[in-house]
Amino acid sequence: MADFVIREWNLKPYPGDQAPPHIHHRSDEAFYVLDGQLEVLTGEERKLYQTGELAFVSAGTVHTFANRGPDDCRMLVIMTPEVDELISALHSAEDKTAVWAKYNSSVV
Repeated sequence: MADFVIREWNLKPYPGDQAPPHIHHRSDEAFYVLDGQLEVLTGEERKLYQTGELAFVSAGTVHTFANRGPDDCRMLVIMTPEVDELISALHSAEDKTAVWAKYNSSVV
C-alpha cells in the first residue's frame, strides 16, 4: 500500500478556484467534505460535493477545487507525500514553475 498524508483544510468562500487547474502526473488525490460544500473540477467536469461526499482525482487528471458557497468548507485532503511537499513548497517559492516540475506536477 502506498504512503499517504491526510490534512484537514478549512476553506473560506472564494469567488474563483483556490488553485490553478493542474495535474499531478504520478499522484492520486482525494477530497472528503466534512462540512459545507466543495466544487471540484475533474477533467472537464465540475461537480458540487456536499458534507459526507468524496471526490477522487486519479493521477494524470486535470483538477482544481473551489468553495463558492456562503459558508466555510471543512474537508480532509488525502494525498501522497509528494503532493503534500508540493503544497508546502508552493507557499514559499518565488519560482513556482520550477516547484511544480520538481514534484511531478504541472499547471494547465
